[in-house]
Amino acid sequence: MLTSYVPKSRETSESGVDSDAKHVLRKHINWQSDSRKMDPSDEKQATTLQTTTEKPDLSNKGDVISEPIVVDGGVFDGKGATYTAASKLGDGGQSETQSPLFILKNGAILKNVDLGENGADGIHVYGGATLENVNWQNVGEDALTVKSAGDVTILGGSAKGATDKIFQINADTHFYLKDFVADGFTSLVRTNGGKQIDADVTIDGGAFSNGSNVFGTDSSLASVKFLSDITLDNVKNWTRVGDKQSGV
Repeated sequence: MLTSYVPKSRETSESGVDSDAKHVLRKHINWQSDSRKMDPSDEKQATTLQTTTEKPDLSNKGDVISEPIVVDGGVFDGKGATYTAASKLGDGGQSETQSPLFILKNGAILKNVDLGENGADGIHVYGGATLENVNWQNVGEDALTVKSAGDVTILGGSAKGATDKIFQINADTHFYLKDFVADGFTSLVRTNGGKQIDADVTIDGGAFSNGSNVFGTDSSLASVKFLSDITLDNVKNWTRVGDKQSGV
């Protein structure tokens, strides 16, 4: 069943209380510097590539990636290139030991990139990032994981085929998702289960189909706002806070 709904600016907390709210995209938060440390597994396997505004090398367009691509504080414009994980990074299943295709650090910008049929563990973010027109052809363990505190902005893009979550939040963040399209998921955005994470999530427009929860959390510090036109097709709940569900 297709549901098209323009919700009021609505904020949902653990108590399930909704309130009007205006969206303010907050930037440049002073996070603890040690929160930006990479996981040893990411750092060990990573290869740092061009992180300036110059064009990246697209000689591997369509090829598989055997080591994560690191973008540290710069801009990586894929110009529509597709990057697919080699088996060394994972098989795209639900194993927690998989590696990402991209590691974004310290406000890096990633745009015009497609992640191919083997998405492994997608994209890991440390210290905030912006994604523009990034598409996941087949979500692996997760599409994107917030690994350390910082603002994350996702503009446009799409994802399909997630067995579980699409966006996983493991650290304090202001998470802004605008005009995204997703097909197939358990939770579109989910904070780490059982963890008290200060996550301020805004979902601004978009179209979401064949899923269980648009937003899910176990944290009393987490909240979500829904803005603009949001279209749902065969999605059960707007939110799931613990065991409390807010049905469509």
